[in-house]
Amino acid sequence: MGHTSEYAVENMFIDRLESLGYQFVKMNSYDDVLENFRTQLAKFNEKKLAEKGHAASFSDAEFNRIMIHVDNHSVYESAKILRDKFVLELDNGESVYIEFFSADTERNLYQVTHQVTMDKAHKDDVVYKNRYDVTVLINGLPVVQIELKRPGVEINEAINQINRYRKFSFKGLFRYLQLFVVSNSVQTKYFCNENEMVDGQYNPILKSLVFFWTDEKNVRINDLNTFTGEFFRKTALTEMLDKYMVIKSTEPILMVMRPYQIYAVKAAKKRVLEVNQNGYVFACTGSGKTLTSFKLAQLLRDEARIDLVVFLIDRKDLDDQTVDEYNSFEKDCVDNTDSTSTLIQRLKSSGEKMIVTTIQKMANAVKNPKYAPVMDTYRDKKVVFIIDECHRSQFGKMHGQIQKHFTKANYIGFTGTPIFEKNKGADGRTTADIFHAGDKLDSCLHKYMIKDAIADGNVLRFSVEYQRTIFARNLAAKGIDPEQLDDPEYCKRHKIDMSQLYHDDKRIETIAKHIFEHHEQHVHPQGKDVYTALFAVDSIQTLGKYYDEFKKLNEQVPADKKLKVAAIFSYQANEDMDDGSDEHSQELLERCMDEYNGLYGTAFKLDTFDAYRKDIAKRLKQKDLPQVDILLVVNMFLTGFDAKPLNTLYLDKNLIWHSLVQAYSRTNRVDKMTKQFGQIVTYRNIKQWQDDALTLFSGDGDPNEYLLENYDYYLNQWMNQEPVLRKTAPDVDTAGQLKSEDEIRMFIIAFRSMAKTLATLKTFSKFNWDDLAVVMDENEYEGFKSWYLYYKDQTQKQNPAVPVPVDVDFDIELVRTDRINVVYILNLLKNAKSHAKTEEEKQQDVDLILREIERSDNESLRLKKDVMREFILSRFYELPDDVDVMEAFEQFEKEQMQADMEAFAFENQIDYIIVSELFSGYVFSGTISEDEIRKRLTTYQLGLLKMTKLTKAVKAFVEDTYKKYRAEGE
Repeated sequence: MGHTSEYAVENMFIDRLESLGYQFVKMNSYDDVLENFRTQLAKFNEKKLAEKGHAASFSDAEFNRIMIHVDNHSVYESAKILRDKFVLELDNGESVYIEFFSADTERNLYQVTHQVTMDKAHKDDVVYKNRYDVTVLINGLPVVQIELKRPGVEINEAINQINRYRKFSFKGLFRYLQLFVVSNSVQTKYFCNENEMVDGQYNPILKSLVFFWTDEKNVRINDLNTFTGEFFRKTALTEMLDKYMVIKSTEPILMVMRPYQIYAVKAAKKRVLEVNQNGYVFACTGSGKTLTSFKLAQLLRDEARIDLVVFLIDRKDLDDQTVDEYNSFEKDCVDNTDSTSTLIQRLKSSGEKMIVTTIQKMANAVKNPKYAPVMDTYRDKKVVFIIDECHRSQFGKMHGQIQKHFTKANYIGFTGTPIFEKNKGADGRTTADIFHAGDKLDSCLHKYMIKDAIADGNVLRFSVEYQRTIFARNLAAKGIDPEQLDDPEYCKRHKIDMSQLYHDDKRIETIAKHIFEHHEQHVHPQGKDVYTALFAVDSIQTLGKYYDEFKKLNEQVPADKKLKVAAIFSYQANEDMDDGSDEHSQELLERCMDEYNGLYGTAFKLDTFDAYRKDIAKRLKQKDLPQVDILLVVNMFLTGFDAKPLNTLYLDKNLIWHSLVQAYSRTNRVDKMTKQFGQIVTYRNIKQWQDDALTLFSGDGDPNEYLLENYDYYLNQWMNQEPVLRKTAPDVDTAGQLKSEDEIRMFIIAFRSMAKTLATLKTFSKFNWDDLAVVMDENEYEGFKSWYLYYKDQTQKQNPAVPVPVDVDFDIELVRTDRINVVYILNLLKNAKSHAKTEEEKQQDVDLILREIERSDNESLRLKKDVMREFILSRFYELPDDVDVMEAFEQFEKEQMQADMEAFAFENQIDYIIVSELFSGYVFSGTISEDEIRKRLTTYQLGLLKMTKLTKAVKAFVEDTYKKYRAEGE
């Protein structure tokens, strides 16, 4: 599709904004932006100025004082100024509070403009001249920038363009941009602005922080027309800027909330304020519950009807990073002491309406008589409790005490694994029971499940390895299948106690050795970044056995091969010693702590256990180094603990329902590119329990959606990819003899696919080069890899020895499959004009293009075959040397498309303008109705049969033309 269509999309977008109440204003340069800001700001503050006997305008001196206040600040500082007031000294000697933005939609002045040019002539710190697509302004300040691309163009191109503008030309008032929207009409995303420089380095906005908009059911709203109606309603945009953005208080970061977070907050707020009931939010572990719940607490705190908001978290989750995270949202908001009296002092303070504290301290404050004078003052007040990880039993136990004391309280819970009927505990209560919302309301306020989070890229999938460790050959018992002895449900049905076998010293020794031998491939994927691991076992006694086995294994290897193994658990002071253990749990913990101190140069004792726990957490998160390589646990750290660098969970314990999903979810936080999934290595057969749990917590979805395939699947994939590589280069020597760009490209793509499969295979414990060597051994693979890296090096040289393709990705650590598209094909032709071509050579070029198109699995690209052939034969070889081939092709497409429309209009004896406008409407909205077509054709006074036939023909032509000319560029 050519430039005209993109321009038409822009105009229709502006028309849509005008229909929503935005005023269009024409602006060409930064001078126009300044003049408009001066006018609009005065108009917005008209009432306050009038109270001071001042007209709704600013003198040069007054506006200069305003510009001194607002200009030349970072994006972060500008965001704070936008939401603050400014004391302006007027020329008449009076002072007035000037506002720049209001939460009241009726007060703000909403405008839209387009094609504003920023250059050095108008703003001296602009580096390069840029012209922006569409800008939304509130009270004269640019607050949202929209970049539009042709339908089908990869949306990342618009993100890259905005990053370029941020670096080179978003200066002055454009530093007040809060949000960006990018769209190609059929895909639309939004994201938040950030400081373009951090610590002297350019700070591009990451594509992982660019979000789709959705409805309340988490269904994406992709097309620009529908998105505009939802996102750019004046009330919606104002709320987004006022309520659903976060300006961190301890670091210069802006954040915008994602749709599911906003819907959850709205639903919870409505439940408390409008119906005075309770409820809980079901939000997948790792999806940002902390921000969601904290923002809810802030918004409720600001409500006059609410007397107090108490944000409750479990004491064991309150490590330093968690405290820092809460305090970054609002400085010094966390009560981080162990003293209940500190909580009481804060409750005495009439100025504090929001308190972040632990469940344990609040429970103590409620039941301890000495705190009654303070606690009783809140008995009849409107108090809202927001509970993080509300599925936990700790909250269930204290719920009755709190409920009895706070007679007018509301309770809003957040959990990634609610308690349902299937997984409820001994007390028989579900999460819905605890957060009961009356007989007519659903206790669950909003759902964002693991399937939604994986689809959005907010968490990773899981790779699960099942390692069988118990085998039986000759059984005395009749009717027992030895192959099913690792199935706990089978053993339960047949009354077989496997406990003794699970805890056999030889089995534990074998598993420890297996972990030790294969740990490197799990936590050091692709030989680049290093991650950390948890090992969860079923008892403290078992933990002690594994700890000692790892200690023995470490003694047998050189220093650089030793693993840093730590252990942590809670114990009972008066535990039963009749289980055959030679060591009390307290003694074991003291021994583990002493050896930890020797390893890390610390000095922890039992009475500083909490500091020990926090230190371990830091090392698992790589906040303190050296890191903990493997942490042995029984129950601790398996829920509520977030560590992006943790990627592996070893299991030798049975887990079910929420405990299983919570434990798995320690591993699947999104981190560096080399972390592709959370790895689970289980030495017990928990597959059925796993599938049941994933099904339950994904709304009865398919559990396999969240899991990688098994080792044999990827081994088979390797076998299938090998002949593809050998087709491009039968052996290593041939790989070094490739001459043409096409041959090299095919080799790069084929090798990269095998490299990606190998990277996944290497994460499995059973990985063995012998399995792969059936078709290609390690030495031959390394030979092919050497040529792959050689071609990579050639791309970085000014005068490469071989014609390496410029548009392929050489990332050796993370391999991405190439996509054959228009840009890809046109790049094949970049060097094609190095000399005059004979007709035969031209035909060879055409054949190459057609061959590339035919081997593409991109159906849209196949429709371009004829257009590209015509472009090459009739236009390509006449282009000047300095012309951008992509732009030339776009221009050619535009002309061809117009010619097709003119031909269709002439053949059917209708006006070309009708066809063009119907087509533009389809591009913008994504739909075209026969009724709409008939209305445009009524002037031709056709009979029913002819009208029906022509209507269908027009509709088919519009849809086919869109498919044919939809761009496939990156």
